[in-house]
Amino acid sequence: MDYVILLRSLMLVVALVISGIVFADRDGAETLYRGKSARQWADELAAPDLRARWDAAYALGQIGPGASVAVPALERVLEDRAEHEYVRGSAAWALGRMGPKAVPAVPALTRGLASALVSVRRNAAGALGSMGPDARPASSGLLNLLDDEDASVRISAAVALWKIERHARALPMLESMLRGRDGSNACRAAAALGELAGAPAVPALVAALKHPDEDTRRAAARSLAQTGPAAIPVVRAVLAGGEVAMRQAVEALGWIGPPAIPALIEALADNDALVRRTAARALGRLGPAARQAAPALLRAVSDPKPEVRDTAAEALRQIRGS
Repeated sequence: MDYVILLRSLMLVVALVISGIVFADRDGAETLYRGKSARQWADELAAPDLRARWDAAYALGQIGPGASVAVPALERVLEDRAEHEYVRGSAAWALGRMGPKAVPAVPALTRGLASALVSVRRNAAGALGSMGPDARPASSGLLNLLDDEDASVRISAAVALWKIERHARALPMLESMLRGRDGSNACRAAAALGELAGAPAVPALVAALKHPDEDTRRAAARSLAQTGPAAIPVVRAVLAGGEVAMRQAVEALGWIGPPAIPALIEALADNDALVRRTAARALGRLGPAARQAAPALLRAVSDPKPEVRDTAAEALRQIRGS
């Protein structure tokens, strides 16, 4: 029986490696990705084919900290001005995926901040942010990028400065972009604020629930949820005020999870049918954890709007597990 179990385990290992799933070597020093070790992928960075070099950088980034053996090779690619922009940018990205394991690359990444290539600047900034305080020597270069002509570079620099040293200019930069009319940039800024700032970002994110761009509104709602239960009173105030951002406010409550159930139950009685439907859907997604909402959902099954009735009935099924 033990032999059968061992054989099955070995077959599973082989299947994982063949299928391309990352798998740790026995000594734990390296990992495999798509059947190749980090050392093998590092060798591919010198391949004559452009796509092969890009694939190698991507693979090393997917391996992450387990590919730290490739840091010197990735540095060479990053600093090779004859290399294609996206290969150099991918090398910076891969170094960022290794986090603190790639700290020796901080000088090369710092030089990358001054590159003429957008992909290199953006990914070098992101990589430095992943290394936290160890990347403090790059702060002046990152500060320069807050005035970069490319919005995605400015966002990456602000995020990095916040991660490295909670720099005072980081959040105002992101908040300013969040207020901008460009939906794509505002959406990125909303996502970054949710990831980074916690409670300090709540006022800006609440204001963004009324942004003219729909994707930005949804990103702001998701980011509010990332700030946790501390956002509930502020979001409730939006609902009480009957503002145009009510649906996004309810979505934020749903993503916060069980602590927001009482506020979602209140939203089931809102005058706006779309808000009621959104609240019912959010409660359904919480499943059995929202059992206390069952009585309110039962009442909503008799709602005058069919879309609310149907959503409430489905939510009840999800909560009851049937």
